Amino acid sequence: MSAVETIAANATVEERDPARAIDADRTASAERVIQDHVLLAVASGLIPGPGVDLVAAFTVQMTMLKRMATLYEVPFKQDAAKSTITALMGTLGGAGAAAIAAGSFLKFIPLVGTAVGIAGTSVAFGGFTYAIGKVFQRHFETGGAFLDFDPRAYRDYFREMNLRGRKIAAEKQDEAKQETTAEPNDSGKSRSRPAAAAPAAGV
Repeated sequence: MSAVETIAANATVEERDPARAIDADRTASAERVIQDHVLLAVASGLIPGPGVDLVAAFTVQMTMLKRMATLYEVPFKQDAAKSTITALMGTLGGAGAAAIAAGSFLKFIPLVGTAVGIAGTSVAFGGFTYAIGKVFQRHFETGGAFLDFDPRAYRDYFREMNLRGRKIAAEKQDEAKQETTAEPNDSGKSRSRPAAAAPAAGV
């Protein structure tokens, strides 16, 4: 067998490696889990009640981490997961964390405050949720677990993913607005389709 044929044969074996195929499938599944929960986090921001939206978004993030842990066969540690979310928020700095809370509490102001708060929190919640998911996807894929997670090691990556996630969340928010625009019914009048509801509080 020539050197070229040997290289080609080895490449074929690698392509058919079941372990690599499983890893690729799991990565794709993790991406779907993250995207699904970003959408739910965006929906959480649509809740008009200040504070209630924060609880809903936190629940979405905890549920996402639990699903990610199951996917990567990592024991889910609820207390560690809660601490991790808080620690990752801290990596955004005081201004970043304050912006998330401020968007929620703007909803105390009738009409304009509520509208601005909803727009801001939807994007903030979506971006934050995306970043959490991507950080733990990388952590789990490199053999990590909840108890050995060091948020400082992922600070720069988390911030990068948060910015990317905010763009994705803004796109999903725009899509949701388009889906809830008036649709003609049988009588010729318009009707609106409600946006997806956020999950109830509690994990």
